[in-house]
Amino acid sequence: MSTPSIWQEVEFGSYSADLPLWVELAAAADGPVLELGAGVGRVALHLAGHGYEVLAVESDAELVEDLERAAELRGVSLTVIGGDLAAPEELRVSPAPALGIGPLHVIQVLDAKARGPLLARLREVLAPGALLALTLVDESTLLSTGAASKQILPDMRELQGWVYSSEPLWVQVGERALTVRRLRERVSPEGQMDRSIHDEILYRVDPETLEREAMEAGFLPAGSRQITSGDDEADSIVLLLAAPR
Repeated sequence: MSTPSIWQEVEFGSYSADLPLWVELAAAADGPVLELGAGVGRVALHLAGHGYEVLAVESDAELVEDLERAAELRGVSLTVIGGDLAAPEELRVSPAPALGIGPLHVIQVLDAKARGPLLARLREVLAPGALLALTLVDESTLLSTGAASKQILPDMRELQGWVYSSEPLWVQVGERALTVRRLRERVSPEGQMDRSIHDEILYRVDPETLEREAMEAGFLPAGSRQITSGDDEADSIVLLLAAPR
């Protein structure tokens, strides 16, 4: 398992609040599921394990290899597509997906200039009548629960004798972006420790703005769903969009 995969597994691998929704939407879709920003396959492998055809898009070459290896080890069928969401014109998908999903706020990794071209490309590659589900941070819960300032216990994993820890230090709510700062630590089997600071940047966009951008790309509004994450994390809003038939 490569270093990017390890930190993805440490920080996001145990999150499961959204999985029932993705299974529900996949069950209702009449065709393949396209996942944007698959990472280590938290969602893609889960859906593939339920027997759904999954096309997983990931830009990091090491994560692509690790995801393909993980699918082989689990004995599930999964198509991994190397692709950068910031360069959507290069995205090639076949067969046309009946469902597109963007878990864990992947759409907020892109700023407003990059979201428009991605939405336009998704309108082209998704099948007529397909559903697109994009997750956004529910900022009302981020601020009202105190998640932006309270101390949260670190996420930890032990892999091959190494102990990995990722502690969220703070969430900064800026005018244009949310910045999540984490202290990453790893301890070798011999007891040597490495420390680093990692910042995750999520560009702020509310559901109304994203819906308007999607409509400009040719999608139709199809409602929204709420994901309750628990006391230590902000909730999420899943915006639903439909490709015209």
